[in-house]
Amino acid sequence: MSITAVLLDMDGVLLDSFEAWCAVMNATAVHFGLPPISRDAFGQAFGQSNEADVERFYPGQTVESVEAQYAACFDEYAAAVTAMPDAAWLLEALDGRGIPTAVVTNTPSVIARAMLEAVGVIPHALVGSSDVPMPKPAPDMLFRACHVLGTEPWDVLMVGDSLFDKQAAAAAGCSFAGLGVAGNFTISGLREVLGIVDGTA
Repeated sequence: MSITAVLLDMDGVLLDSFEAWCAVMNATAVHFGLPPISRDAFGQAFGQSNEADVERFYPGQTVESVEAQYAACFDEYAAAVTAMPDAAWLLEALDGRGIPTAVVTNTPSVIARAMLEAVGVIPHALVGSSDVPMPKPAPDMLFRACHVLGTEPWDVLMVGDSLFDKQAAAAAGCSFAGLGVAGNFTISGLREVLGIVDGTA
């Protein structure tokens, strides 16, 4: 296949943000007077939609109020966010081959953009949960990213680390490279994405 664009999940793929989000979500629970979220429970939910966060961890709250609280307290923990190994390298390498990239993340786009800019990982486009009607595992943000990049889903490679990413790619008709997750391609690091694009994987 000839790949014309690469879409990438953010948290766990381009950014190591586990500790930051665990702290943010617990701070949000405290704000609403709700029980703390264990690391195990958070790990099982990491990468899911904000709607799913509300249902599981913040009963009685709205998605809007939870997202507002995430935004209000994220700066306090943002220093814990770092770029994953080879994240910036991969985007630059793809750009050098004329392959545009987009981040598709269940994080609201305002927070996601600040996180990416802070660590110098800059894709051509960004689609967050606040930009589409339905977050992953729905295909909405993948379709939007393809539209922005001017390509068709069946010519695109989606790189993700969760079942939410895999299901979204399948629903959109994109090939899927799973970072530690089985897919059309299964990879252990971001450098392997270039081999898929070049047809040498």
